[in-house]
Amino acid sequence: MAGPMSVVLLVLLFITPLSSQQQEFPSVEVPQASPAPSADSMNVSVGHDSSADAASPPPVPKRRYRGKNGRKNMVREFLHAHNQVRALAGEKPFEWDDNLARYAQRWSEKRRSDCAIVHSMGPYGENMFWGSGWDWRVADAVGNWAREHMYYNPSDNSCMSGKMCGHFTQIVWNSSEAVGCARVECFSGGVIITCNYDPPGNWVGESPFGSLE
Repeated sequence: MAGPMSVVLLVLLFITPLSSQQQEFPSVEVPQASPAPSADSMNVSVGHDSSADAASPPPVPKRRYRGKNGRKNMVREFLHAHNQVRALAGEKPFEWDDNLARYAQRWSEKRRSDCAIVHSMGPYGENMFWGSGWDWRVADAVGNWAREHMYYNPSDNSCMSGKMCGHFTQIVWNSSEAVGCARVECFSGGVIITCNYDPPGNWVGESPFGSLE
């Protein structure tokens, strides 16, 4: 992977207890993140005033990664990476939904000035990824989410103590049928990747695989 990369922050809208058989999940190429910076160096402003951006927008950075051959192939990359994970979990493949992709794009654009991981709190399931530098790819985001399978405990349908597994469980959620994603480069540097899922997963008391039995 080219270019400097510092950190990855992963946040899920719903992180809930979850079960089924453990699987070997795909080795989608995952970068090793260096130590997280201080809060000051992250420069995250949750209370960001979007009207200030409209008055004096910063210059748009040069685009470096758009998928192997533009948007169409980036869509294929998103679908392929997600459906690798779902296949290994025994779940049917996702379909791409342009409405979900537009939703993800609009929300990611709103975060472009502060590059903050803040969830949309909308009607869909949502996974978000942030990395510093310009060159984070689709496989980096989905691969990091998929790696959480090692923290999923099928015996009591929960995440390992102190660990996240909700990004993974949303990807393999049995009743989720469609995905739409967006990748946005922030004005100050960094990349946000957002994926939305419909119907949403990670319901409290339910297993991602459709049964707790």
